Amino acid sequence: MATAYFMRRIIEMTDAATDQDNIEMVIYNVPSIPDRTGYILGKTKESPLPIIVELANNLERQNVDYIAMPCITAHYFHDQIADSVFVPVSNGVREAACYLHERGIQNVGIMATDGTVDMHLFDSVFKDYDIKCIYPSKECQKLVMSIIYDDVKAGHKVDMKEFDLIKYELMEAGAEVVILGCTELSIVKRDHDVGENVLDIIDVLAQDSVIKCAKLRSEYEELITGK
Repeated sequence: MATAYFMRRIIEMTDAATDQDNIEMVIYNVPSIPDRTGYILGKTKESPLPIIVELANNLERQNVDYIAMPCITAHYFHDQIADSVFVPVSNGVREAACYLHERGIQNVGIMATDGTVDMHLFDSVFKDYDIKCIYPSKECQKLVMSIIYDDVKAGHKVDMKEFDLIKYELMEAGAEVVILGCTELSIVKRDHDVGENVLDIIDVLAQDSVIKCAKLRSEYEELITGK
């Protein structure tokens, strides 16, 4: 669903008056890729990297100009994937850092998988932009994982009271903006009102893809909700 939503956002953000003005896309939707969080945390032994690299190589052979990877946890392998092809590979985390830095944001809350949190994926990039990352408490992080795995991935209804509790905790801790750092959380934003001061990583990736490949609709220059 996250892949389908990413494609939709690219289409919505593209300033196209005709079919021909839209961006041509080659989509690989491969749910059989081993779980990224499980591997990163050492809970599973099968690495997702070989399959992702194979997909990147296939895309390169199809003469694409740009590769975007909606799964944020998989950005753990970004440099290895980028080194395996000559085609530029998007880095949604760095694009988000640039976007926030340009708007003077210094403190952000992160809602993401345990894998993304434990490997400090956002911190490793955001520190270069003097942006501090704030994470949920242990109890709220469990709620984040439940929303991602037990609700969205399983096709069940999301309890927005839990989402709001996590967001409130992050804002109380000093976050100016809360980042939805997992594409399953993007589906939550698609289907529910997440309130103000939320930045969806899918929107950042989609905006970056459109800017690099076509013309962006002016209404999508601002991605933080409520702005």
